[in-house]
Amino acid sequence: MDIQTLLTEKAKDFKLKLLVGQGGLNRKISVSALNRPGLAIAGFFEHFPYERIQIIGIIEYTYLQSLSYDKQLDILNKIFSHEKSAGCILTRNLKPTDAMVKIFSDLNIPLLSTELKSSAFIEDMRYYLDGKLAPSISIHAVMINVYGLGVLIVGKSGIGKSECAIELVKRGHKFVADDVVNIRKRSGRILVGSGLEVTKHLMEIRGIGIIDVKKLFGIGNILDESKIELIIELEEWENSKEYERIGLADSYTEYLDVKIPKVVLPVAPGRNLAVLVEIASLNQRFKDKGYFTARDLDDRLQKEINKGSL
Repeated sequence: MDIQTLLTEKAKDFKLKLLVGQGGLNRKISVSALNRPGLAIAGFFEHFPYERIQIIGIIEYTYLQSLSYDKQLDILNKIFSHEKSAGCILTRNLKPTDAMVKIFSDLNIPLLSTELKSSAFIEDMRYYLDGKLAPSISIHAVMINVYGLGVLIVGKSGIGKSECAIELVKRGHKFVADDVVNIRKRSGRILVGSGLEVTKHLMEIRGIGIIDVKKLFGIGNILDESKIELIIELEEWENSKEYERIGLADSYTEYLDVKIPKVVLPVAPGRNLAVLVEIASLNQRFKDKGYFTARDLDDRLQKEINKGSL
């Protein structure tokens, strides 16, 4: 993405306005990390992250003002003349110094300002950029939040993913996306699932057609995105196949180099998939807290065997 995209999408939310350097709005933002160039303004440039958007707050600004005009020009030129420089943002509605106006105009580097304080702005900005620049993939699936746990339901077309999801929504859980789920890897190796903007809150039910989940069930039953914490794979029941009956073996699916716990649910007449997804979600929440029912049972049985009781 570039500076122009940032202004188009977040000028209102982040209280941003362009001060100087309109010709550089196409400069690329390549990393989500931001930098406060305090040490660089003081003259230390070793390992300086030129590719980051530079944030100048009241501390950096006050020190910069204490320098002569020529010294300001020299320091600012060293910071922003690098080919990877994306731009700079002044917080607290600070007014650019004469040296800033000259350097950013001459180099055609965007200089923006915000009325927000540095700490709050940096936190919000980093979260936004992390989402925009995160690696992502799209898969055929349904995304729903069950008891606060993000569940990705996968399986071949026609297996009943959407029907299972709509039953879960009727039971009070939150719908995220149907058919195409966009998966992004956020910082901390967290996967987040969301739907396409053009089909947000819409679901296809065979025999009925397209429905608007938000309008039918209310805003309380939808989410724009959710962490992916469990994968439910639906597959047709095969009598010859051995399915997990105890729960000792853990299974995972990997997306974007992140492993997510997976449960395979065979689909057969008489099986209430929505209830099974609820149970699998609750069981996963227990596992996340360190409680494994199958392992605890296995440990008790081993103890009884060792004592000769079995």
